[in-house]
Amino acid sequence: MTDGAEAGLDAVQERIKELEARKAELIERIKYLTRRVRYKKFEQKALEPYLEQTKDVQIMPLRKRRNMVEFRIATQAYTPKMERDLLKEVRRLDEELGKVREIERARRKKQYVDKDIESGEKEILEIEGSLKDVREKLRKLYDDAKAARMAARRTATAAAVGGGHGNPRRPCDH
Repeated sequence: MTDGAEAGLDAVQERIKELEARKAELIERIKYLTRRVRYKKFEQKALEPYLEQTKDVQIMPLRKRRNMVEFRIATQAYTPKMERDLLKEVRRLDEELGKVREIERARRKKQYVDKDIESGEKEILEIEGSLKDVREKLRKLYDDAKAARMAARRTATAAAVGGGHGNPRRPCDH
Protein backbone atom coordinates (compact mmCIF):
# COMPACT_ATOMS: atom_id res chain seq x y z
CA MET A 1 0.00 0.00 0.00
CA THR A 2 1.22 3.48 -0.69
CA ASP A 3 1.63 5.93 2.15
CA GLY A 4 -1.05 8.28 0.76
CA ALA A 5 -3.63 5.53 0.43
CA GLU A 6 -2.74 4.18 3.86
CA ALA A 7 -3.12 7.63 5.46
CA GLY A 8 -6.48 8.09 3.71
CA LEU A 9 -7.65 4.70 4.89
CA ASP A 10 -6.51 5.46 8.44
CA ALA A 11 -8.45 8.76 8.41
CA VAL A 12 -11.57 6.99 7.14
CA GLN A 13 -11.23 4.29 9.81
CA GLU A 14 -10.77 6.93 12.53
CA ARG A 15 -13.93 8.70 11.35
CA ILE A 16 -15.74 5.33 11.33
CA LYS A 17 -14.71 4.75 14.97
CA GLU A 18 -16.02 8.20 15.94
CA LEU A 19 -19.34 7.62 14.22
CA GLU A 20 -19.66 4.12 15.71
CA ALA A 21 -19.14 5.62 19.18
CA ARG A 22 -21.76 8.30 18.45
CA LYS A 23 -24.15 5.65 17.17
CA ALA A 24 -23.68 3.61 20.37
CA GLU A 25 -24.39 6.72 22.49
CA LEU A 26 -27.58 7.44 20.55
CA ILE A 27 -28.75 3.85 20.84
CA GLU A 28 -28.15 3.86 24.62
CA ARG A 29 -30.09 7.12 24.95
CA ILE A 30 -32.99 5.64 22.98
CA LYS A 31 -32.96 2.55 25.21
CA TYR A 32 -33.06 4.73 28.32
CA LEU A 33 -35.88 6.90 26.98
CA THR A 34 -37.86 3.87 25.84
CA ARG A 35 -37.67 2.35 29.32
CA ARG A 36 -38.65 5.66 30.88
CA VAL A 37 -41.62 6.18 28.55
CA ARG A 38 -42.77 2.61 29.21
CA TYR A 39 -42.56 3.21 32.96
CA LYS A 40 -44.50 6.48 32.64
CA LYS A 41 -47.21 4.73 30.61
CA PHE A 42 -47.58 2.14 33.38
CA GLU A 43 -47.81 4.98 35.87
CA GLN A 44 -50.44 6.65 33.70
CA LYS A 45 -52.50 3.45 33.55
CA ALA A 46 -52.27 3.10 37.32
CA LEU A 47 -53.65 6.62 37.82
CA GLU A 48 -56.55 6.28 35.37
CA PRO A 49 -58.97 4.20 37.50
CA TYR A 50 -58.62 6.55 40.49
CA LEU A 51 -59.06 9.63 38.32
CA GLU A 52 -62.06 8.05 36.58
CA GLN A 53 -63.75 7.48 39.95
CA THR A 54 -63.10 11.04 41.07
CA LYS A 55 -63.71 12.90 37.83
CA ASP A 56 -66.87 14.55 39.20
CA VAL A 57 -65.09 16.12 42.18
CA GLN A 58 -64.74 19.87 41.72
CA ILE A 59 -61.80 21.44 43.52
CA MET A 60 -61.68 24.95 42.10
CA PRO A 61 -65.12 26.03 43.42
CA LEU A 62 -63.99 25.05 46.95
CA ARG A 63 -60.79 27.04 46.54
CA LYS A 64 -62.64 30.06 45.22
CA ARG A 65 -65.14 29.91 48.07
CA ARG A 66 -62.34 29.67 50.63
CA ASN A 67 -60.54 32.65 49.08
CA MET A 68 -63.77 34.66 49.05
CA VAL A 69 -64.38 33.91 52.74
CA GLU A 70 -60.81 34.95 53.60
CA PHE A 71 -61.33 38.15 51.64
CA ARG A 72 -64.57 38.78 53.55
CA ILE A 73 -62.70 38.26 56.84
CA ALA A 74 -60.17 40.87 55.80
CA THR A 75 -62.70 43.39 54.52
CA GLN A 76 -66.15 42.79 56.08
CA ALA A 77 -65.60 41.26 59.53
CA TYR A 78 -66.67 44.23 61.68
CA THR A 79 -67.27 42.29 64.88
CA PRO A 80 -65.36 39.49 66.58
CA LYS A 81 -68.42 37.22 66.33
CA MET A 82 -68.66 37.79 62.60
CA GLU A 83 -64.94 37.04 62.24
CA ARG A 84 -65.28 33.82 64.28
CA ASP A 85 -68.17 32.63 62.11
CA LEU A 86 -66.18 33.32 58.96
CA LEU A 87 -63.12 31.54 60.44
CA LYS A 88 -65.30 28.50 61.19
CA GLU A 89 -66.37 28.48 57.56
CA VAL A 90 -62.70 28.72 56.46
CA ARG A 91 -61.85 25.71 58.68
CA ARG A 92 -64.78 23.73 57.25
CA LEU A 93 -63.66 24.57 53.71
CA ASP A 94 -60.07 23.61 54.62
CA GLU A 95 -61.32 20.22 55.80
CA GLU A 96 -63.18 19.69 52.53
CA LEU A 97 -60.07 20.74 50.60
CA GLY A 98 -58.00 18.32 52.68
CA LYS A 99 -60.30 15.49 51.58
CA VAL A 100 -59.84 16.33 47.89
CA ARG A 101 -56.11 17.12 48.14
CA GLU A 102 -55.20 13.56 47.05
CA ILE A 103 -57.42 13.92 44.00
CA GLU A 104 -55.71 17.20 43.15
CA ARG A 105 -52.28 15.61 43.52
CA ALA A 106 -53.27 12.68 41.31
CA ARG A 107 -54.56 15.05 38.62
CA ARG A 108 -51.37 17.10 38.75
CA LYS A 109 -49.26 13.94 38.65
CA LYS A 110 -51.16 12.74 35.58
CA GLN A 111 -50.38 16.05 33.86
CA TYR A 112 -46.68 15.66 34.64
CA VAL A 113 -46.69 12.03 33.50
CA ASP A 114 -48.39 13.00 30.23
CA LYS A 115 -45.78 15.74 29.64
CA ASP A 116 -42.95 13.29 30.41
CA ILE A 117 -44.34 10.75 27.94
CA GLU A 118 -44.78 13.39 25.26
CA SER A 119 -41.28 14.85 25.70
CA GLY A 120 -39.71 11.37 25.83
CA GLU A 121 -41.39 10.29 22.61
CA LYS A 122 -40.42 13.57 20.95
CA GLU A 123 -36.77 13.14 21.99
CA ILE A 124 -36.79 9.54 20.74
CA LEU A 125 -37.96 10.74 17.32
CA GLU A 126 -35.21 13.39 17.22
CA ILE A 127 -32.56 10.85 18.21
CA GLU A 128 -33.83 8.38 15.60
CA GLY A 129 -33.36 11.09 12.96
CA SER A 130 -29.79 11.69 14.15
CA LEU A 131 -29.17 7.95 14.23
CA LYS A 132 -30.38 7.64 10.65
CA ASP A 133 -27.92 10.36 9.58
CA VAL A 134 -25.04 8.64 11.41
CA ARG A 135 -25.90 5.33 9.76
CA GLU A 136 -25.93 6.97 6.31
CA LYS A 137 -22.53 8.54 6.94
CA LEU A 138 -21.18 5.20 8.17
CA ARG A 139 -22.47 3.43 5.09
CA LYS A 140 -20.62 5.93 2.87
CA LEU A 141 -17.45 5.64 4.93
CA TYR A 142 -17.59 1.83 4.79
CA ASP A 143 -17.89 2.08 1.00
CA ASP A 144 -14.97 4.52 0.87
CA ALA A 145 -12.82 2.23 3.05
CA LYS A 146 -13.70 -0.78 0.89
CA ALA A 147 -12.82 1.15 -2.29
CA ALA A 148 -9.52 2.30 -0.76
CA ARG A 149 -8.62 -1.28 0.24
CA MET A 150 -9.52 -2.57 -3.22
CA ALA A 151 -7.42 0.15 -4.88
CA ALA A 152 -4.49 -0.64 -2.58
CA ARG A 153 -4.83 -4.34 -3.33
CA ARG A 154 -4.87 -3.65 -7.09
CA THR A 155 -1.80 -1.45 -6.76
CA ALA A 156 0.00 -4.11 -4.73
CA THR A 157 -0.97 -6.84 -7.21
CA ALA A 158 0.19 -4.74 -10.17
CA ALA A 159 3.50 -4.02 -8.47
CA ALA A 160 4.02 -7.72 -7.67
CA VAL A 161 3.17 -8.94 -11.17
CA GLY A 162 5.19 -6.35 -13.01
CA GLY A 163 8.09 -6.42 -10.62
CA GLY A 164 7.67 -2.73 -10.26
CA HIS A 165 9.33 -1.97 -13.67
CA GLY A 166 7.49 -0.33 -16.51
CA ASN A 167 4.71 -2.20 -18.29
CA PRO A 168 3.54 -5.26 -16.34
CA ARG A 169 2.56 -7.08 -19.58
CA ARG A 170 6.01 -7.03 -21.03
CA PRO A 171 8.64 -9.17 -19.38
CA CYS A 172 11.68 -7.42 -18.15
CA ASP A 173 14.92 -8.41 -19.92
CA HIS A 174 17.71 -7.82 -17.52
